[in-house]
Amino acid sequence: MKNLLLIWLLTFSALSHAANSMMIWPIDPAINPDDKASELWLENRGDATTLMQVRIFAWQQVNQREQYQTQTEVVASPPLVRVEPGQKQLVRLIKQTPPAAGQEMAYRVVLDEIPTPRSPGANQAGLTFQMRYSVPLFVYGSGLTVESAKPDLSWQVENSGGRRWLLLTNHGNGHARLSNVMIGGRKLGDGLFGYVLANSSNRWPLNSSVSGELEAEMNKGHWRSAALR
Repeated sequence: MKNLLLIWLLTFSALSHAANSMMIWPIDPAINPDDKASELWLENRGDATTLMQVRIFAWQQVNQREQYQTQTEVVASPPLVRVEPGQKQLVRLIKQTPPAAGQEMAYRVVLDEIPTPRSPGANQAGLTFQMRYSVPLFVYGSGLTVESAKPDLSWQVENSGGRRWLLLTNHGNGHARLSNVMIGGRKLGDGLFGYVLANSSNRWPLNSSVSGELEAEMNKGHWRSAALR
C-alpha cells in the first residue's frame, strides 16, 4: 500500500511471545497554504490496545546536525491516542501559525507508545519494548506548495575530524528526501538514506574513498549530479 509506514512493536514475556503492529500513514504529510490541517492515521494491526502520545517538534539542520525544538506553530489533536486492536484512529495536525511567504517549514511528528497495564492475572515477568515513531511534516507559506517547492542539491567530499564525509547542500526552497544513493555506481545504502532540508546542509560518513557520478532517488523522481573534479 502506497505511503505506509509499518513498524513492528514486539512484546516479550517469560512464557509467551506476542507481537503488535502499528501502521501509520501517510509517511509524508504536508500542509499547504490554503489548508488548515493535515491527517495522520494510526491503525493497530496487533492484538493488544495501544496508547500513543503525539508531539510535534520543529526540525532544523544546523552545522550538518539534526536539531529538534518544542514549538506551538503546529499542534496534534488529539495529543493522546488510544487504538484498540483492529481499529484505526485519526490524528489531525493543525496549523496554528503559518510560515512566512514562500517558506517551507519542517517538523517531526513523534509518536511514543505508552505502556498499558496488563490485565489481572497476566504474567508480569519479562521485558517490554516501547516503540517511538517519527514522521516528517512540511508546512508551506503563501506562494509555495508541496508540489511547487523544489530542492537544488550540490555535493562534495569533506574531510573533518579524521573522517571523510559526503556533504550535501540544498540551495532550493523545498526538502530533498533521498534513497538508494550511489556514487560511481556503488551503493552507499539501501532504502531511505536521509533528508536535506531547504536551505540547509547534511552529511553522512564515508567508509572509503569515492569517485564518479552521484545519483539517487529524490522525492518522487531521480537526481543525478556530475562527478567531482
